[in-house]
Amino acid sequence: MAGLFSALIGTRRSGRVRLPTGAPQQGGRPGATGPGSVPLAGASGTETGAFTAATQRVRLILEGADDPDEEERAIEALTSQRGWKVRAVRPRDGLTVPDGHAALIVDALAHGQRRTAVGAVREQAARLLRQPPVGFRIREAELVRHQDEPNTTLVRVMRRRPPDLGGFRRWLWRYREAMGGADTGRVLTVALLPEEDGEQLKVRVKEQWAALTRNGAEFDDDLYDLRLSIGPRPRADTDGPLPRPGVVRRFGTLWWLLFAVLIPLASGWTLASLSSPWRYLALFPPLATFGPVGYWVTSNEPRPRLLRLAWGVFVVGCVTWVSYQWSVNSPGGLGAQIRGMLPVLLTLEIAVGCWHAFSRSWLSRNLLAILPVFLAPLPFVLPWAGSFLHTAYLEEVLGIPESAVHIAFYWQYFVALKPAALTLAIMLFYVSLYGWAKYFNLHVSQGIFLNTVFPFLILLAILGIADRTLNEVQTAAERAYLAATRGEQPPAYYGLKARLMCVRPVEPGKTVSVQPGPLPTRRPVLVFPREGDTLWVWDPSPERGRVSDEHAVRMRAEDVSLYPATGTSCP
Repeated sequence: MAGLFSALIGTRRSGRVRLPTGAPQQGGRPGATGPGSVPLAGASGTETGAFTAATQRVRLILEGADDPDEEERAIEALTSQRGWKVRAVRPRDGLTVPDGHAALIVDALAHGQRRTAVGAVREQAARLLRQPPVGFRIREAELVRHQDEPNTTLVRVMRRRPPDLGGFRRWLWRYREAMGGADTGRVLTVALLPEEDGEQLKVRVKEQWAALTRNGAEFDDDLYDLRLSIGPRPRADTDGPLPRPGVVRRFGTLWWLLFAVLIPLASGWTLASLSSPWRYLALFPPLATFGPVGYWVTSNEPRPRLLRLAWGVFVVGCVTWVSYQWSVNSPGGLGAQIRGMLPVLLTLEIAVGCWHAFSRSWLSRNLLAILPVFLAPLPFVLPWAGSFLHTAYLEEVLGIPESAVHIAFYWQYFVALKPAALTLAIMLFYVSLYGWAKYFNLHVSQGIFLNTVFPFLILLAILGIADRTLNEVQTAAERAYLAATRGEQPPAYYGLKARLMCVRPVEPGKTVSVQPGPLPTRRPVLVFPREGDTLWVWDPSPERGRVSDEHAVRMRAEDVSLYPATGTSCP
């Protein structure tokens, strides 16, 4: 039971892998093995064989001193990377190892861009061999590329038409076969031969069915048939003899590009640009290309005519419709279309960059634990920030206490959402730049620089947004009191809705307590919705002083009456 528990714990641990004491054999030299150890043929950095989302693969050849301890330390260091495998050199590798030296082959996984993967893996391997120091050096690094099998096509197995069908049902079954409705779900990848059309290919596959499939049985031609996936006829092999010319072969790729794309684009643009009834003549060139384009798209084997025509209508019609709609819905011209695409491209760049930044990161692995920590303070931080901005508007510019003005609670959230959203957008932009740097593997070679610069840029962005927000608050308050000076109704600011009002004493002969006096009765003043028994107004009179916060006047609300103002003076 204790051994089972230790094994379960070991499978969940990531990091260095415990290796046997024996070292791999090098060039026919038997590895030195200790008592009870097993000679190592290869080691992996993923004990559990977990799936990895690596996109690149790099093979390294390491060379060092012929010392079993150094080899074991090198394997231990390199297999600490997830997905990396290390093995000994085999005779079929064709490597020449000098006397007194040993070589290891590392199969490393990398992420990001292909051209920078080799440099990133070399840098990572060199870093692993430096700390702690291991006496092995990188001799060669090579990017492993996926080799697609050239000149192949897909052959699909389908059920053969029942012999008792006739007439209209037979016609329907033919179209069902051509569209894949009778497929059995079995697909073979078959090599193409020069001077071979679709029918000859299917005959060859049927003859070689036993060799191409795993069961070794002959093809049952009574129950099944073969068909090719819809597509153009493959180009002839340049090493073999050229096939006999046909309708499709008379035109090159550029001509088919002209028929399928350029002519429909020009026709759609012409139809949208002209207003004369003669513009419908521009539809004749696309109509004339339905047949040739449909024949080219489905030319890898004989197919029903209506199906070929339908494919031509689909391809040419889609291109024409897109061109027409693009021209109709973009009357501003090509420049306006490009300017309209820039925000879309910028948003796409930020989204993809953030994906690269957050993938395979500590944040993505612990998102469920971190997200509540970030979201929980928002209901408290947003109203505090909104109250701070309202205070800056009222007290710093107009000299009116924020507590004396009634503001609906939801406006404290709304006024803080704009700077918060702008800060988040700029932060995501910088994070996307880091993600693209990570995609190009710059975080490996320039990790210290990136980890220092990007947090500094984010801090500058936050400080810049804070300064810009405070300037906007000051500008909004200045617009309000300048409008009051001109006798105009000022604009509102996130729940702060001031109005020009005339102030009169409730009892004309009674003295009204005003600080600072006198009571402004000759011209309209700015009045905000009050909170409490004290009324604060902002007097635009120049006698109050040259600083805006000196124009704030306080009085008791029950001592005065307010009347709507008209003009720059009060009756």
